[in-house]
Formats: sequence, structure tokens, C-alpha cells
Amino acid sequence: MEEDIQWSLEQLDQLVAGSLDYKQKALLLGMRDLLLEQQKRTEQIQGQLDGTLWSPNDWGE
Repeated sequence: MEEDIQWSLEQLDQLVAGSLDYKQKALLLGMRDLLLEQQKRTEQIQGQLDGTLWSPNDWGE
């Protein structure tokens, strides 16, 4: 995981731990889930791109 993503997750975790408001915690946890999902999708699309670039079968399409 990239360093900036890890830093963001740590910051969100600290904010969640310090929050007393349920709605704020829910929002922060939702942001954390979104960040993790975006990271996963980025890794998947990078893998797909690498696979396409190295596949001679797909070069002619």
C-alpha cells in the first residue's frame, strides 16, 4: 500500500478514536472504506493494464 494511503488511513483511525459523535464516526469510517476500495480498484486496473500491454493477442485490437 502506498505511503500516502497508509498515512490517510492512520489519520482517519485517529479521528475515529477521538470522535464522540456517532454520525461523525460513521462518516469517517465510510471515508476509510471508500479509500480502501479505491486503492483496491487502482491495483486491479493497473494489473489489467499491465496484462493488456504484455499480451500479444490484444495488441491488434
